[in-house]
Amino acid sequence: MLNHLAWAKNYRDRAAKCRAIAKETTSASFEECYRMLADHYILLADLEEDYVRRSVAMQQAGPGLR
Repeated sequence: MLNHLAWAKNYRDRAAKCRAIAKETTSASFEECYRMLADHYILLADLEEDYVRRSVAMQQAGPGLR
């Protein structure tokens, strides 16, 4: 579980960097590219966190409900 949360944090950090670069670039096309990349990193982070939530819920449900 910790690895998935670490991956999620890493993806969110990368998204923040991409957003910062998007603000600094003078090229509109590069700005859009970095914003889209940031959105994809956020999606990956959300998926990792969702996996952890589902895994915890399955563990709490017990062996008979899997």
